[in-house]
Amino acid sequence: MNPAIRLLRPKQWIKNGFVFAPLFFSGRFIDAAAWQVTIIAAICFCAIASTVYIINDIRDVEEDRLHPIKQKRPLAAGALTMASAYMLAVVCAMLAITLLYMRLPAECTMIAGLYVASNAFYTYILKRIAIIDIFFVAFCYVLRVLMGAYALQVVVSPWIILATFTLALFLGFGKRYHEMGIAEYAAHKPNLKHYSRDLLDRLVTISGGAALMIYAIYAAELAADTGNVELVYTVGFVAFGLFRYLQSIHVYGQGGEPETVILRDKLQLVNLALWLATTMWILF
Repeated sequence: MNPAIRLLRPKQWIKNGFVFAPLFFSGRFIDAAAWQVTIIAAICFCAIASTVYIINDIRDVEEDRLHPIKQKRPLAAGALTMASAYMLAVVCAMLAITLLYMRLPAECTMIAGLYVASNAFYTYILKRIAIIDIFFVAFCYVLRVLMGAYALQVVVSPWIILATFTLALFLGFGKRYHEMGIAEYAAHKPNLKHYSRDLLDRLVTISGGAALMIYAIYAAELAADTGNVELVYTVGFVAFGLFRYLQSIHVYGQGGEPETVILRDKLQLVNLALWLATTMWILF
């Protein structure tokens, strides 16, 4: 893949799928206009996120060279110059600004600004503080859901917010668990000095259990409200996805990049497709 494309981290755009959550659960999944504005919001968030990724890669280039996976990133590997990286960041930022100004509600601009400002705060301060670093990552997932909600001008269920937050905690702590197994990298990361694998194992279990329970409660409540009792069966797909990810962390030694783990796991992809298809069939 072209180094400039890899610098954008297109694999991590899967996270922006959370922008579609309000479209899915607000009952507007078959509304063409709703799809259009949500896709624009998702593209906008991809551009914003890529801008932040590039800036972070520029700043963390030396640390990334100590990581067995991150050392392959374009800047750390020397495949792209710093000047080219800055230019690409400007292009992404201009695309996001154009979409926000011309196609999206003002509230989306507020979310975008909050995402960029909080990421700057994270880069220089929060990423060094254990536990708070993962809470910040989870907060950014919630911002994605809110981006989709404001784009559609709908009120999102608090259960979706809570499920998103706890799921992001689960993925984030799983990532830290994996990083703790890389001794040289862990020794150079200030936040990892305040973690242990035992602590992270417990945090992964707690956050994963919370995410499953919250989704189960939401599914049961939505089933009662809509009369679609079959919705509770979708909890099985969510449970399998969480358990399979735990297997990836503890058995296969994966988890460094959650989006890569999921995209390369055929069972996860099939499970995700089945959950989506089943939920759509029940609701629509």
